[in-house]
Parts: sequence; structure tokens; C-alpha cells
Amino acid sequence: MTASATPKLVTYILIAGLALLGGITLGQPELVALAAPLVMSLVLGLGRTHLPASSATVETDVDRCIEGDAIKATVTLNSFETPVEMEVAMGLSPGLFAKPTARSFTFLVGDGGQRRQTMALEATRWGVQRVGPIALRVHGPGRFVTFEGVIDERQTVKVFPKYERLMQGLPTAETQMHSGDHVARALADGIEFATVRPFAYGDSVRRVNWRVSSRTQELHVNLAHPERNSDVVLFLDTFTDAALETGSTLDIAVRGASAVAQHHLRHHDRVGLVSFGGNARWLTASMGRSHTYRIVEFLLDVNATFSYAWKDIKLLPHGTLPSGALVVAFSPLIDERAVRALADLGERGFPVIAIDTLSEVEVTCGENREAQLAYRMWRLQRDVRRTRLGASGVRTYSGAGGVHVALHALSFLRPSPKAAR
Repeated sequence: MTASATPKLVTYILIAGLALLGGITLGQPELVALAAPLVMSLVLGLGRTHLPASSATVETDVDRCIEGDAIKATVTLNSFETPVEMEVAMGLSPGLFAKPTARSFTFLVGDGGQRRQTMALEATRWGVQRVGPIALRVHGPGRFVTFEGVIDERQTVKVFPKYERLMQGLPTAETQMHSGDHVARALADGIEFATVRPFAYGDSVRRVNWRVSSRTQELHVNLAHPERNSDVVLFLDTFTDAALETGSTLDIAVRGASAVAQHHLRHHDRVGLVSFGGNARWLTASMGRSHTYRIVEFLLDVNATFSYAWKDIKLLPHGTLPSGALVVAFSPLIDERAVRALADLGERGFPVIAIDTLSEVEVTCGENREAQLAYRMWRLQRDVRRTRLGASGVRTYSGAGGVHVALHALSFLRPSPKAAR
């Protein structure tokens, strides 16, 4: 901790020095008597002042929560010496909100005593938020010297994004042999009833329809549609993050990806993630409750990272994109590298749906002629990119109004050739 003199110490020294100098120079004992209490206070206060031995810790009642939830942070102060007055201020991440009066408080701690203070926080944004560090200010005896320091005590709280609950999922172009909620057109073992046919050699007795058999006097068996699942890969363009009035493009992408992932995982589909930006990361497609937590942990670490280094989709290892997987991309269509990667996926046979997270309506144009010309060229450039994606088989939809707006436009998805691995 760093010691510093307070204005009170400077004032006392100045008054006492002037009084003593005036009393000795002018021969006035009254001035010396006036300075005596000040000098005694300085001697006693500074004599007892030394670096305090104290500590502080912080704890939170939860380590995971959802946006909008309330969090309680408890600060514990310990002092191992004579009673001292402590002022405490708490550092918080931008995603945590607390009233200004609740972030700082004063305690009198000493003689091995312990004090606790609980602060009410609110998680306002998704991400890995931190509570801490703790700033301490300790006043010495007489408040002549102040000790200030920062204790690097932090607690991490993972705030999960609040996603929109989807009423319908994305249409599948190709189903897999794993059990899921999609009904196949073929006839085989399953739960969904299809039709009845006469008994043939090799049919299971369990599939015999006794009502039809008793009416026709011939054995008939039930046929069903087998249950299948689909593979969905979420592609997040993290090259840039444009701030808008309704939220940043990265925020829209994370919330949309979370909503789509939660919906398809509830319907027993396999979901994978690809973060394509300055740092390329991926999560292999899988299913189950444990994979839900892996997806959420993955989304919490998604950040916009700009880089001039070329990142091609071919850098992803084989197996990252399963064969026939439906690729749902969230991109503002700003960086050319992300656009080329999506076009490459479409040309390789993957069914790709690109949701544009940048609302052109929220981008205002200047009043002068040059600004209007630049705005028109920017709109034309975006139209060219969407046309290029369409030529590669990529369907582009506007997702500025939310994921529901983009899903409403997806009436059906035309089956595409089997994608290469």
C-alpha cells in the first residue's frame, strides 16, 4: 500500500509552523501556546502511524447466471491491529451493474475484527464477468496519513445470454441415421405409424395388427416411419463487430446462435459451432445435455478479433463440418474473407443459410453529396455480396429484427447434393 499525506496534515503543519515562528519572532507566548496542541496532535498521530496489516476477500453467491439475474457479492474485511477506518471500493466488469452508492462503503475494523458487506449486482450483458479487484483506503490515527492500495481479489461469474425461444426449427435438407424427432419418408422400425400390409416371412410378431388380422382373417403387420435427426453447424463471423442502436452485430449473432442451438438440441439434433475470425475455433457437432453446456461455454468466449492474416475455411480439419450438415451463418457481411468462406461452403455442396446481422436501416447517411455517394456504393457492394452468395447456393436473410424474422422467411429448403467432408 502507498502512503500519502492528507490535506489535514499539511494544514496542521502550516498553522503550527507559522504560530511557532510568529511567537518566537514577535515574542508572543500566546502564539506558542496556540501551536502546542497542534504539535502534540502531530506527534501522537504520526508516531502511531504505520503500514496497516489488513486483508480483503470477495465472494459471490453464484458462479453462473442468465442475463437480468440478481447477484450478491460479499466483501469480507480483516484487520489484525488497532482499530482503523477503511474505505472500500469494488471494481466491476461492464456487464455488471450496481448503484454508485453500493460500490463503495466505509468500515471501522480492528483488533482482529471482521466485517462483511453485501452488494446487490445485476447481470446486464452476457459474457465472462468479473467482480473485483478491491480498492482499499486506510486512514491512520488522526487522519494525517492515508494508505491506499489495490487487492487483486476477483471472482468470475459466467453470464449466459438470454435467447429467444423458437417455435419452429430450421428445415432439414438431409437427415442422419441417429434417433431424433424428424420422421423419415422410408418405412422401417419406428414409432410414427405409416400403414398396414400383409404379413411376410421374417416379420416380427410384435408388429402384428390383431384388429385388422381378425377382420380380414389374414395376418397383417404395422409399418412405421423411422426417427432421424439432423446435423446443424452454426457459423459465427467474428472478424468485425458493428455497434447499432438495437445492439451490436456480434450480440445478435450470439443470441441467434444460442436460440437455434437450444431448439435443435431439445429435438435431439446434433449441433456444432464454428467461430470464424482472427482466431478460428470450432466445436464438433454432438447432442445431449452435456453438449448444451459446451455450446454455452463456447459462446461466452466469442469475441470480435480483427486480423489481416488470411483465414480460409479449408484450414478447418476434416470432420468439423459433418457431411450433409445444414450450415447456419450469422454474419454482417462486412469482411470479404467471411463472405468467401460462406461461398466456398455453398460451392462444396453444403446447404447454407446466411443471416445478415447488420441492419442497413440503422446505418445513417450524411447530408453532403460525397457521403450520399459513399452510402450508395456501400449498399451496392452489399448487394453484390448477397448476389454472389446466392450464385453459390447460399440463401441470405435479414436477421436484424431477431431470429424469428429470418426463420419466418424459410418456408422450405431444397435438398442439395451430398456435401463433401
